[in-house]
Amino acid sequence: MKKSKIQLSLLVVTLMCLVALVAIQITGILRSARMQETQFNHSVSMAMNRIVENMARDQAICKEVSNCMREGNAASCYLMMKNREEWANMDSIIKNDLKFYGINLDFEFDITEAIPDKTLKQNSSIYFSDDLKNALKQSGYELRIKFPEKRDFIIAQIGYIFIFSIVLLALVSLSFLMIFNYYKKEKKLTENIVDFINNMTHEFKTPLTNIALANSMISKSEIVESNEKLIFYSHIIKTEHDKLKQRVEELLNTSFSETGEPDLSESIDISLVIENVIETFSVQIKEKGGSIVLNKEEGDYYVYGNIDLFHIAVGNLVDNAIKYCTTNPAISIKLSSKNNTTSIDISDNGIGIPKDQQLHIFDKYYRIPTGNVHDNKGFGLGLYHVKNIVAKMGGKIKVASTKGKGSCLTIEFPISDNK
Repeated sequence: MKKSKIQLSLLVVTLMCLVALVAIQITGILRSARMQETQFNHSVSMAMNRIVENMARDQAICKEVSNCMREGNAASCYLMMKNREEWANMDSIIKNDLKFYGINLDFEFDITEAIPDKTLKQNSSIYFSDDLKNALKQSGYELRIKFPEKRDFIIAQIGYIFIFSIVLLALVSLSFLMIFNYYKKEKKLTENIVDFINNMTHEFKTPLTNIALANSMISKSEIVESNEKLIFYSHIIKTEHDKLKQRVEELLNTSFSETGEPDLSESIDISLVIENVIETFSVQIKEKGGSIVLNKEEGDYYVYGNIDLFHIAVGNLVDNAIKYCTTNPAISIKLSSKNNTTSIDISDNGIGIPKDQQLHIFDKYYRIPTGNVHDNKGFGLGLYHVKNIVAKMGGKIKVASTKGKGSCLTIEFPISDNK
């Protein structure tokens, strides 16, 4: 649950960051648009001054404009001058001066009476020049230029920023949705696993009770009490029953989602654990006519870790040595220490591992290809778990093998001084 709360908190923080990013992007786009419009207005203002000056220098234009204004009946010179050569010259002057300031938009212009017009003044695409009356030594008229495509121009200027922002926001939003979807799937999967483990462990309790009861009844039999081999087998059953019962109780008492990392601070007597593993597998090995021996140099062998996990790791290696042997299994376990390192060598006379497969045997779900033949059942998880357990305990594992002659898996741990 703790991990789930952390993930949910991260998702909430990510969502808040996404909303903040959207707000920042929108604010930035609007600010960029205002800056572009301010820059455009400044360029037009500079161009208007240049246009008026150039038009004032052209005597023919000044004369025709004066005639237009002298008529007194025209509110717009465009109506009187649109077909005259001077009007075309004015259009050319305006176009060149606008282009000088980098304005290449289509425009409309006129010289009209300077009558207050709130509607026109509010139109941000129309620009006025009150200086024309001074330049032409007349009054009551003004130059008016309109840019019908000004809005499109402003949008085009910030187009790349806008498009990039939209793409960025879309990618971030998509990433958030994917993360949220993965979170929901992981949460659902975790819940299903918890339910499965709880149901499974509950189902185990009844057969475990029956096994314990049956073994207790058998061990009290006179036949068993007078037979050392049967007493030994009964002891094995009881020992393994106690271990399995302990695992089941641990699963029942601890939620799978709350287990977290195991306690790895325990000081483990390696030789004692190995002897226990040998005893566990002794029946299987005897049935196959094999042998398993422990050889160790003088000294004590301790390592920090979790005794249950370490028992599982060594047990998996011994189990593989038995399963992957086509003759009588001969397993040798050697304990030694050198250069502040404790080494555990588990050698066997099994089928061996091809050299090109040795790098992959610790991968999750990996099984050595054997064509269509599957003599041994498994999911390719045994060695994967061994590697993870050893790594969590601060050690490492390596393999040396020859196909057809057997394998030697070596576990190395830093020496622990505490006992």
